[in-house]
Amino acid sequence: MAELTIEQKKLAVEKGLAQFMPDTVLQRVLQYWESEYGNQPSFVLNRFLSEICTNDEMRLQRKDMLRQVLHEISVVEKQQRLKVKNDKSVAVPKQGEEVVDSFLAFYDFVMAILKSVARNDYLEFVEEIQLKMKKHRSLAEYWYVVGSERESLQQFSPQNYAPMITVLYAIYCDFYGPIKADQLYALIKNDIKQRYPEVDVKQFL
Repeated sequence: MAELTIEQKKLAVEKGLAQFMPDTVLQRVLQYWESEYGNQPSFVLNRFLSEICTNDEMRLQRKDMLRQVLHEISVVEKQQRLKVKNDKSVAVPKQGEEVVDSFLAFYDFVMAILKSVARNDYLEFVEEIQLKMKKHRSLAEYWYVVGSERESLQQFSPQNYAPMITVLYAIYCDFYGPIKADQLYALIKNDIKQRYPEVDVKQFL
């Protein structure tokens, strides 16, 4: 089993419980989990859930909560195993400034998209990224973990920069519509052109 950090486990717990409670309650629950259960193994989750399910509605949902949180933990564990396996290919390419600039432009392009996602939509948006990457012919070999965006994107070969940005565009369209997506991409493209004049932005689109 892959060894997870407290932050990785906390993210899995957050994703697993997000659909069952409002954000204000969720944040208090996460603080309690981190202080009381952050360093404990997954099998204590049932006890944790029994403590936070204080009304009839939540008690009825406790099994579903447990199932969802365990699922999210297993997803993160799988991603961590892949990360360890692919550590040798994680470093930024060293084959010259042009390759490095190309990666930095790609990274900044992706991060600009992610920063434009509404906070309340972010976890669902990331889930869509992970789902669509798994289904994509050329992106299925890669992993993506929120909070580890740089390490995740450093895996990509340059020929897969465009497919990744296209996937993000499709998801952004689903969330906010094609007009807003087109406006956002035009702004980001112009910004990247100014910041990385040596990089051909067309390779990302």
